[in-house]
Amino acid sequence: MKQTKQFQLAKLYRGGQFFGFAVAVDGEIIGRQVSSNIETLPGAMPVINAQFMLTESEVENPITISLD
Repeated sequence: MKQTKQFQLAKLYRGGQFFGFAVAVDGEIIGRQVSSNIETLPGAMPVINAQFMLTESEVENPITISLD
């Protein structure tokens, strides 16, 4: 199986005040995040739903990753 990178949950602060959560990889926030919501249900692991703004080039020219 191909090497994958583990995402990290990042707590954001602005002016010393908690601002929210974001998704990061290798200690850096993934760009163009619009929102991130953490869903918790009794008896289940928490889930994060993150939304990203896509550029025209990302939609028209996505990369291809072979999982073979």
